Amino acid sequence: MEYSGVVSVWFGVSKSFENLEEYVDIKYTEDGDSIDSKFGTNFEFGYYDEDNIEICFYEKPKNNIDDILNDFSYSEVIIPNIKELVNGDNLTYWINSVIVLYDFQYDEAKSGGGTENIEIKFIGIVPYK
Repeated sequence: MEYSGVVSVWFGVSKSFENLEEYVDIKYTEDGDSIDSKFGTNFEFGYYDEDNIEICFYEKPKNNIDDILNDFSYSEVIIPNIKELVNGDNLTYWINSVIVLYDFQYDEAKSGGGTENIEIKFIGIVPYK
């Protein structure tokens, strides 16, 4: 699943920033072994490099791709590629949460996942370099 130069993107709705953080948080045992996050478990890929993830929560929901992804690293490359993927500048729905995982090629075992406090949908994989 690790693949240099591509980014996997998820959009969704979360009740709060704390819920989003908890969703992607990888925990560790006393021995230092990782415990997969709810995100990794829900999308059936397990562990990912925590250094390669960026998340964002918006108090007011958005549907414009520029507004959604403008604050992310490599946004100047990611935004046009996501617009092409979703066929336009705007989503047909509103979101307040974004998960971006760099150098990771999700194989789309599952397109959606979540918990009672968050619902996330896989959008796609695009190059970022």
